[in-house]
Amino acid sequence: FKNPFAAPAVVVVGHQSSGKSALIEALMGFQFNQVGGGTKTRRPIALRMQYNPQCSQPKCFLQGDDGVERPKTLSEIQEYIEAENARLERDPVRCFDPREINVRMEYKYCPNMILIDTPGLISAPKIPRNKNGNTGTASIQQRALLKSAKEAERLVVNKMKCPDYIILCVEDTMDWKHGVTREVVQKADPDLSRTVIINTKLDTKIPQFGTPADICDFLRADIIDSLSPHKLGGPFFSSVPSGRVGRPSDIKDGSFDDYQFEDDEEFVAACMESEESDRAIVTQRLKNLKFRTGDKQPPIPAVKTMLPRVGLSRLRGFLERRVDECYRRNVAKIVPMLQAEHESCKRRLEQCEQELDAISIDRLKQGADAFCDEFCAALRETIQGSVIAPPSVYGETLEQEISAAGSFQDINGCPMSITDRTWDRLVATEVGNQSHRLYGGAQYHRVMREFNLATRCLRLPTISEDEIANAAGMGDTHDGVNFLRAACVISLEKARCSFDPLLDALRIRMVHTMGRLCPITEYMLNQKKERAASSYSTASLFGGIMNNINRSKVSDISQNIQFLQLVRTIYERFVSECSEQVSIIANLIIRHFRSHHPNH
Repeated sequence: FKNPFAAPAVVVVGHQSSGKSALIEALMGFQFNQVGGGTKTRRPIALRMQYNPQCSQPKCFLQGDDGVERPKTLSEIQEYIEAENARLERDPVRCFDPREINVRMEYKYCPNMILIDTPGLISAPKIPRNKNGNTGTASIQQRALLKSAKEAERLVVNKMKCPDYIILCVEDTMDWKHGVTREVVQKADPDLSRTVIINTKLDTKIPQFGTPADICDFLRADIIDSLSPHKLGGPFFSSVPSGRVGRPSDIKDGSFDDYQFEDDEEFVAACMESEESDRAIVTQRLKNLKFRTGDKQPPIPAVKTMLPRVGLSRLRGFLERRVDECYRRNVAKIVPMLQAEHESCKRRLEQCEQELDAISIDRLKQGADAFCDEFCAALRETIQGSVIAPPSVYGETLEQEISAAGSFQDINGCPMSITDRTWDRLVATEVGNQSHRLYGGAQYHRVMREFNLATRCLRLPTISEDEIANAAGMGDTHDGVNFLRAACVISLEKARCSFDPLLDALRIRMVHTMGRLCPITEYMLNQKKERAASSYSTASLFGGIMNNINRSKVSDISQNIQFLQLVRTIYERFVSECSEQVSIIANLIIRHFRSHHPNH
């Protein structure tokens, strides 16, 4: 329904080489991306996982820039991610891109969950201080690394700010007092109420503790509970087996020597073995350790409290439960939205059915006739005077009108007898409304006043003696000169030469003025319909319901774009034909005058 809705997702956040990507692959049940040191992810990767017990091999779909999902192999997805990383490495402006790479996957080991793999946070180098205690000068490499670190942190923090997201904070530390990733997470989630903490590489950390009490203190993480008592969950502890899965597309020479696992089934089995090994080691090291939870409570075995936090399966189950709770909480938001969309679709469907029922020749003609009457009435109202259409939008000042349709002052063959300054003064005093935005009849009268002023300011044409001699000619009955006729001939010809261009300019101005009335009339019709709709409840009190019912029977053809375009075309043609007919009538009048008054 094109409504914004943020589905619950798990945003995985961690520093480079913290085991973040390996942890995501272990949760998915198969390997698909690069792991190891350095920046392997420069765009967030949204992994929309779906549990499908029928899929013995992962099915992957990559969403393109056009929003269409296309099936891809794991190698093709990895090539796409590597190409994007290479592109951003060459980008001189930015190192990371906040746009997500959307991948949907189906597999029998996948949980029903959305994981968002974010770029690994970069530990920015510390610039040494000089002898004066001030920060020293950073090298080019240090400045570039600082810039990348800030850009990556800004992207990750912005991604974590979505309130519907669960944050999976990946820490690789043996001292909970120093949680560098946790400090970044708290910029988006200060009390960690949406954050689950996971400590990776447990198999390498357990051997470094000398006593069971040290292991217990590390696994309990009491300092985390005291600093963030409202955290969502954790800390959990996990280990992911090292080594990659050898796929046929990745093996060039047919040798599996560089790969630890032959397929994803073996990788999943290794993850389970690693979890069982971690739990067995923790049980062995803490088997004799007990502690009290209260003064009057009997001591309980430490293993009983610590084991629920150890293992990928415990983390996965916890995340699935939290995501399910988020979906259930969002039901209260989703259901009203779906109900509103259902009602809206129902109304639109009913409207479509009414329009389909109204598609008949008779009803279309009836609707067109009704629109024609309303259009002509609104057009007449526009010419007679109206303020329904806002003058600020549809009106024109005299300067705008002259810029669009030309002026009466600068016409070839029609010189003025006054200066430009005098013309401007006369326009301001005799024409008026120079700076007012006018349309319709008001604009028509302003054009006529300006035309009348131009006719009075025309310079009288010069008459040469040769023209007078040729106009005298010879009469029909005698050789004498008919001076009255000669004067009329000269007057008509000079008037035609100097006045015809002025009439043509008037025609152009009128075509412009009248041609602007079509969109103004359409606006007035829409305004009247909106006002009638808003006053429906008032009209119904006085019997207006029947009128609305009768009007609804007529197809509202005015909402048809093709019909409106046809009306505009017909109106423009009507204005153009009226202009041509006026020119023809003017010429006929002149010819009629000449033919009936040959001696005048």
